[in-house]
Amino acid sequence: MKTRLTKSEFAVMEVLWDEGEELTSAEIIQKSKEREWKDSSIHLIINSLLRKKVVTVAGFKKTTKNYARTFVPVETREQFLVGQIIDDKTTTEDKKGIYSYIIGKESDPELINYIEKLLEERKKELRIKSK
Repeated sequence: MKTRLTKSEFAVMEVLWDEGEELTSAEIIQKSKEREWKDSSIHLIINSLLRKKVVTVAGFKKTTKNYARTFVPVETREQFLVGQIIDDKTTTEDKKGIYSYIIGKESDPELINYIEKLLEERKKELRIKSK
């Protein structure tokens, strides 16, 4: 299912993905390079992300006076972004078009070699499964 995020929600998600660890709302504010969030704003954004089920509460962290909830993304950045383009309703023809477009736009030979390597590995996996 495609979950649409606002610019602010996506900015918070990028902080969580970039850091790769559970963060409190205060830590998200501190580590955010693009925006200066207010406490009230970050709480609204996080609650929205929780409702959309793209972040989850990972636990609690002791702060100076009390405990604060920590948050982690439900999916990796790659899983989320691919999910924005391809879902269960995407046809094989649609996927062919998407892959053709992405590969056609790529001009870095090193990345093209990497894609070829991934495809070869995937073909091997599928051959092994079919035996």
